[in-house]
Amino acid sequence: MKLLRITAAFVLVAGASTILYLAWHHRQIYSENCSGGDHFNIAGIGKIRSKELNESSGLSHWKEDLFFTHNDDTDSCLYLINAKGKLIRKWFVPFKNRDWEDVCQDDKGRVFIGDFGNNFNASKNLRIYIFDPVKNKTEGMIRFRYADQVAFPPVKPGSMNFDCEAMVYQKDSLYLFTKNKKERSTNVYTIPAKPGDFTVVKKQEIPLLGMVTAASLRPDGKELALLTYGKLYFFTLNNGLQSIPNPDFCFAWSKFRQSESLSYWGRDSLLAGNEQRDLYLITRK
Repeated sequence: MKLLRITAAFVLVAGASTILYLAWHHRQIYSENCSGGDHFNIAGIGKIRSKELNESSGLSHWKEDLFFTHNDDTDSCLYLINAKGKLIRKWFVPFKNRDWEDVCQDDKGRVFIGDFGNNFNASKNLRIYIFDPVKNKTEGMIRFRYADQVAFPPVKPGSMNFDCEAMVYQKDSLYLFTKNKKERSTNVYTIPAKPGDFTVVKKQEIPLLGMVTAASLRPDGKELALLTYGKLYFFTLNNGLQSIPNPDFCFAWSKFRQSESLSYWGRDSLLAGNEQRDLYLITRK
């Protein structure tokens, strides 16, 4: 009985210590129930066959069944594919592909290409390129740095939170979601969607159990989807992206494998791609 009392006291002290630690470090206490797969049907819809596209690192719906995509760190081309993976067209973008990770569009049809992959958190050359595919014309470059990064790379392994593979556009701003290595969360940064040189301040930290590899905003702006390796998270947005709540639900699916691209396709469907060049249609039931 004495041993049980000692064990119970230890568990109580450990739990209290954890709560105090989270409060001291401004961490949100988050427990995850990732069983939301019943809300969706998931089906393989196609595969990218073109040898020019060795992976779909980002996806953004353009019109009908057409999507913009790009390679990770090879050629400097923006590609147009259909939902089954057929290559329709490509444009040369006159900027180096150091580590292109995601793509999105504004309400004028301009495409933003995120050259902000930063696996080792050592880069001081983070950029977003602006390209108009209709005019076949570049419209500038966004250079940026993280205000809270003071070492390249950070000294502490647990501070490797300055890699990014996910970006969305809303109301003249770009929102970046970091791929945190240890925290099992994502940090949100905002950048004006115009050419310039910016220092970006962390807007908020969202708790989730995974490293974010892609993001997409529903066309009506009322739902955000974040993709990690093997999981998809959904957030209801009552105030746009100004304040993002904890996830409403998520679901895990092994066939996502190393998935790194995601785009809404209308209100109730999304297209996701992985490094194996498979494309999956995710449809709300």
